Amino acid sequence: MGRPAFGLDEYLEWQERLKSQQDSGLSIDVFCLQEDISRSTFHRWARALRDGIPESMLEEQADREQAESGGGHFLPITIKAAPVEVELPNGAKLKLPLGVGQAVLIEVIRAVGALRPWKAVNG
Repeated sequence: MGRPAFGLDEYLEWQERLKSQQDSGLSIDVFCLQEDISRSTFHRWARALRDGIPESMLEEQADREQAESGGGHFLPITIKAAPVEVELPNGAKLKLPLGVGQAVLIEVIRAVGALRPWKAVNG
């Protein structure tokens, strides 16, 4: 199965899975057969969770639980974004999102500006 993933969901899933094995009274071999997992994967996760879920993951879990409980504080905001519009001499019209970097803008203008008028793409 390879190296365990290190996301919070995987840690929580494996924490629950290891607890299930302990609570079941089944041997690790039988449990792994029933769960269709390899023994090496089981033992790798047991070692990874020996000291519990890493602190950084616990902070993420606390933030997630607070957000799910509605305990977060949000302020209403309104975003009004007008795209950057450029009309080139060859008739091409560019509509780019706000925040497009200068280097990207220059390269797009160069590429589209080099098109002949009859090859310009209508938007």
